[in-house]
Amino acid sequence: MGLLAGKVAVVTGSGRGIGRAVALAFAREGAAVAITARSNQELESVSEEVHKLGGTCVALRADVTRQEDVETLFATVQRELGQVDILVNNAGALGPIDHFEDTDIDAWQEIFDVNVIGVARCIRAVLGTMVARRSGKIINVGSDAGWSDAWAASNFEHAAYAASKAAVIRLTEVLAAQVRSYGINVNCVGAWADTAMSVEARQRLAQLRGEKPMSALEEIPMSKRVDPEENAPLFVFLASSLSDHVTGQYIEANSLPDYLRNGE
Repeated sequence: MGLLAGKVAVVTGSGRGIGRAVALAFAREGAAVAITARSNQELESVSEEVHKLGGTCVALRADVTRQEDVETLFATVQRELGQVDILVNNAGALGPIDHFEDTDIDAWQEIFDVNVIGVARCIRAVLGTMVARRSGKIINVGSDAGWSDAWAASNFEHAAYAASKAAVIRLTEVLAAQVRSYGINVNCVGAWADTAMSVEARQRLAQLRGEKPMSALEEIPMSKRVDPEENAPLFVFLASSLSDHVTGQYIEANSLPDYLRNGE
């Protein structure tokens, strides 16, 4: 039957990378999945993959910074799939990479609109029905950028991104405390993989510093390439009844042992 059989999940930013991997993992575990991104072409590809797995999928183009898009997204999901049991807030943006004094503050507003306000919009859209049903799983995607002092010391040019992810982590903690009595779990995953976004980040930072871009193997402690799919088992765990006792936590996906990250 699968760990998520009978559940309805929404995964934002699921056209590629980690979001895609999570959507496919949820489908394998029996969930009906709503995928959303800003690119129709990417969504069509992921939708085809879900259907090949025998899963149920609704693909909807949406921009989480637009309230009307978010309202349309969740109204459509409820009409076509049912009430949302699982929300994964994966949509995100890098924002400006520069020394703070050289950063356009309007660019800060743009990244907070995606990484923080977009998350809040989506949570607001599902929280009422989750409270009424006294059940729900909300998984926000954070980053070591918003958690680790060592990361901040060596990547200070990412101030806007780091600040936005720190906000997501604290939002997770506060919201979890508010809704735990309703049987709703709210957790945050520090997800990382060798994706187009991580490559762009390394290239932009290297260009700013006048250095050679760091490789993916140099960027993580284990010195091992990490594919998006290796993050998925943690999301499945947090979305399932196995994690009913876990809430308000920030968990680094790549700190897990290999056998857990590979789903073995």
